[in-house]
Amino acid sequence: MQFSLYIISTPIGNLKDITKRAIEILGEVDYVLCEDTRVSSKLLQNLGLKVKFIVYNDHNASEIIPHVLNLISEKNAVFALISDAGTPLVSDPGYKLVNTCIKNDIKYTVIPGACSVISALTLSGLPSDKFSFIGFADIKKFEEFENVNSTLIFFESPNRILKTLQNMKIYFKNRLIAIVREITKVYEEVLRGDIDFLIDHFSKNPPKGEFVILVSPPIQDDNEKINSLKPLINALFDKFSKKDLSDLLSKCFKISKNSLYNFLLNYKGEKDD
Repeated sequence: MQFSLYIISTPIGNLKDITKRAIEILGEVDYVLCEDTRVSSKLLQNLGLKVKFIVYNDHNASEIIPHVLNLISEKNAVFALISDAGTPLVSDPGYKLVNTCIKNDIKYTVIPGACSVISALTLSGLPSDKFSFIGFADIKKFEEFENVNSTLIFFESPNRILKTLQNMKIYFKNRLIAIVREITKVYEEVLRGDIDFLIDHFSKNPPKGEFVILVSPPIQDDNEKINSLKPLINALFDKFSKKDLSDLLSKCFKISKNSLYNFLLNYKGEKDD
């Protein structure tokens, strides 16, 4: 085979979402590195494949990686790395193995496929031009992301979802939230609304399944943006015409030219008073 390590995406719910190339490679490698043999064996049995599993996770990575290196160097063994669901290296220790391959000039590649982060973003309807994947929600760190100007993506479990939303309310109160659960499964669901709506929903409906929480970028209308720019406007007001200043600020801060121009008309009156 061309590579010593294949990083293979597996289905996140619907077993039909595995690619033909992934099935082909899984049937040819010598060993499959997985998080939990009980989970991965169900997938491989469904595909009609018999493989040799090696458990690889956060707890044993330091022991397994040298073993993998030895098998590659001494027996020219070929490995596949899979996670319980989705794309490896997303919230799992696969990056440690990849870094080891880089340091030892071991050839590796990826077999792309299902990814819950991208699938949830696609389903959410929230801005997708910029997004930040945070991983599993940590209520102690929400303050760090309060002013991040992108869609935020978190993983969460059903037993923690309500508490997490209640803590998010402190920092993300005026932002649109989308919660996606059971992606690609029979009970796939997307809920959108403010945090109060979602807290009320999960207070009345016991949460089930695996959750992805998406938080919209900070919502700020033109008036709020313009008010925040008053010190700059004051410094530039006498140096530009109203039209030129509104054009300049519009380009720099993505604000409507009309809103800026109308503000500048009134602002001169304020300066003259």
